[in-house]
Amino acid sequence: MARPASPATPPGAPGSSDSSGASGSCGSCGACGPGGPGHVDKPSAQSRLGAALEEFWIALFAWVPTPLGLALRLLAWRWLFAACGSVRFGTGLTLAGCRNMRLGRGVRLGRGCFVTAGGGSLTLGENVAVSPCAHLGADNGRIEIGAQTAIGPGTVIRAANHRFARQDLPIMHQGHQPGQVIIEDDVWIGANCVITPDVRIGRGAVVGAGAVVTRNVAPFSIVAGVPAKVIGRRG
Repeated sequence: MARPASPATPPGAPGSSDSSGASGSCGSCGACGPGGPGHVDKPSAQSRLGAALEEFWIALFAWVPTPLGLALRLLAWRWLFAACGSVRFGTGLTLAGCRNMRLGRGVRLGRGCFVTAGGGSLTLGENVAVSPCAHLGADNGRIEIGAQTAIGPGTVIRAANHRFARQDLPIMHQGHQPGQVIIEDDVWIGANCVITPDVRIGRGAVVGAGAVVTRNVAPFSIVAGVPAKVIGRRG
């Protein structure tokens, strides 16, 4: 015997596909429900248009070579940011969410870096040097890097992680857990390191190449390994 049809779910009730309700699961973003991160708002048409225009404008100047390219990128891009000093933008950069970034005087972003801050915030202090092909992802979180800090090539710094608790929902649909990464002044991070969310690296610390930093690092300490452990102190 055929099962009777279920009554229609009222808007805003759990399982409803109407995301305008004040409570309940939206039924469309896939991130609501028990153990989920809650409703994930889709970007508005205006914000999508703004992101597309930002991407287009950045692409226009991203590959212009020679010192002329450096000058053009600074002139054309600096107004995109919340604050931007005399930054040296290398070629082939990927930038997104620039309005949420503050770049201090003398910042250098090396060739091929990937720097994003959609829904989050990113601050680079004076004379921060980010080597080629580094990845700084402040999306849905916060990254702050203090003055005179050096980031090695290929290093990944992310302020948010995927949620993955639910087994009935693909990880890609569970949203992100926002966090923060704070790196104080005068830190040296070697090549191909990974800095995970909710980590603070103290002033003057050194992170050895290839390290995976999963917990706080004390000032002036030297760490290395996977996961990173203290192997010495400066001085």
